[in-house]
Amino acid sequence: MKALAVFDTGPGIVGLYQEHRDFLNYYIDDKFEYYGLYKRDAVNERIEYIKKFFKKDKKVYVMDFDAINYFKDFKNAEFGEKSLKNKFIDRKILCLSSKLTSEEKTLDNFTKSYVKYLNVPLLINASNDGIADEIVKKICGEYFQDFDFTDYDLIFLASSGLHLKKDFFKKYFNGIEVFSNTDAILEDYEYKKENYIRDYFYVTNSKREFYSRSEKYLREKNVLKDGEILNVSKLKRKIKKVPNKWD
Repeated sequence: MKALAVFDTGPGIVGLYQEHRDFLNYYIDDKFEYYGLYKRDAVNERIEYIKKFFKKDKKVYVMDFDAINYFKDFKNAEFGEKSLKNKFIDRKILCLSSKLTSEEKTLDNFTKSYVKYLNVPLLINASNDGIADEIVKKICGEYFQDFDFTDYDLIFLASSGLHLKKDFFKKYFNGIEVFSNTDAILEDYEYKKENYIRDYFYVTNSKREFYSRSEKYLREKNVLKDGEILNVSKLKRKIKKVPNKWD
C-alpha cells in the first residue's frame, strides 16, 4: 500500500509531526545535515540516492528548503508552493536561509517581489539543536546588529529548523510577520488515511542524536506524553559517501 512520505535532513521534520500525526513515513538524511552547506550538484546526487527509499510513496512532503530545486518539477513532491506564492505577493521579504538557498535565490521560483537573502548558518544550527532563546538572541545580535528591518514586512524562515524557533523569531521581529517553509507545507497539507502503521522515522546517521533533539522539542511543546517515544530506525542500506563538493 502506497503511503505519504516526509523528507528532511534534520530535526526540523517534526514541525509537521507536531501538527499532524497521520501515520506518515519520515525520512531524515541527517548524515549530511544540512544540504545548504553543499553545492547543488552534490545535493542532487545525494537526493538521487536517498529518494530510492521513498520512491514507492505516492507523495513526498519536502521539508528541506535546499532540496526544492531538485524536487520542483516532480509531480508527487509537495513543498507548500501554492501557499508560498500567495504569501509572497506584493511583499518586501527578508529571507533567512542557508548559503545554497541564498546563492540560488530559491524564492524567485515563487515570487517577483523584492527578496533580501541572509545566510544564517549559526541560527539554523542553534534552532536545530534546541539552544536556549537567550543564546539565540545573542546570535541574532551578531547577525542583525546594524540591520534595518523597517524595509521589510515579511521575515521568511527558509529552513524547517528555523521553524522550531518560530515563537522566538515572532517576538524578536516584533511587528513583522514571520512565515516559514514549514508553515507553507502545513497550509497546503492534504491527507487521506491510507496507512495504519504508526508514524515512523528513518535516519541515515544517528538514532540517538535524532531522539535527543527531536524529543526535547516535542516534549517542550507537550506533543509527546510522559514515557512516549518516537519510532526511529536507521535505514539499512549502505549509504555511499557524498562527493566532497564544498566551497
